[in-house]
Amino acid sequence: MGRKNDRSSLFRYNRQMLFEELGEEGQLKLLDSAVVVAGCGGLGANIANTLVRAGIGHIKIVDRDKVELDNLHRQILYDEADVKQGQPKTTIAAKKLSQVNSQVVIEPVVVQMNADNIEDIILGADLLLDATDNFETRMLLNDACIKHGISWIYAGVMAAYGNVFTIIPGQTPCLRCFINDLPPDKDIPGTETYGVLPTAVNIIANIEVTEAIKFLTGKKEALLHKLINVDVWNGTWNMFEIEKQDNCPCCGLKRFDFLDNPRQKLQS
Repeated sequence: MGRKNDRSSLFRYNRQMLFEELGEEGQLKLLDSAVVVAGCGGLGANIANTLVRAGIGHIKIVDRDKVELDNLHRQILYDEADVKQGQPKTTIAAKKLSQVNSQVVIEPVVVQMNADNIEDIILGADLLLDATDNFETRMLLNDACIKHGISWIYAGVMAAYGNVFTIIPGQTPCLRCFINDLPPDKDIPGTETYGVLPTAVNIIANIEVTEAIKFLTGKKEALLHKLINVDVWNGTWNMFEIEKQDNCPCCGLKRFDFLDNPRQKLQS
C-alpha cells in the first residue's frame, strides 16, 4: 500500500491537532499510515468516513456487496440513488469520500475476502479494522494478521450492543485465544435475526477508530487492552480481561487453520 504524498495543508486538521495527545506530530503519523477496512457496511461505512476525515494517508476499503434499501438506516455513506444505481459499496464510498478529503488515497477493492486473496489485501498495511459481519471471515483475518505480524481491531455489532478488541501480534491475545473455534452455523446469531440499532453501530465504529488513532500515532499505552462491550439500550459499558493462551492454535502454536483449510462460505 502506498503512502500519502501531499502534506501541503494541515490546517483542515487544526481542531484535531489541538488535542494535545495528538498534535502535529501525531497528525503527520496519521498521514503516513496505511489502513485496511475489511467491510463497508454499517461499521465499515462509519469507520471509513471517520478515517478519511481524520487524515489517514492511505485507506483500502474491501467489500463485495452492493447497496440495498435496508442498509440505509445504518450505512451512512449511501442513499436511495445508490440503491437504484446498483454500484458496489466500495466504489460509491471511495467517490463520496474523495470529495470529503482529497489529501488521502482511497483504494476501493471489490472482492469477496477469502483465503486466496486476504494475504495480498493486507500487504503493506499498518493496521486492519474489522467491519465484517461473520466470524468465519474474522477468523481468516486473524490468521492472516497474526501470520504477517499486522495488528488489527476486532469489532462486531448486533441488536443494541457491540464489542471491540485490539489485537497486536506477539503482545496481546488474538481472536482465537477467546473464540477457539466456530460453533455450527445455526448457533451463530446475526442481525438478520436480532436486528441492529444504528446508534450501536455508530458508537462501536467510533471506539474502533479511536483505538486505531492511538495505535497509528504510537500511543499504545492508551489502548484499552481489554474486550470492550457496550449496550446502548441499557446504557452499560463493560471491559473484560482476555488472557493470552500459550496453546492458542493461532498465536501460540502458529497454526493457521482458516488460511490453510478454509470453509467454503466466507464473505465480508
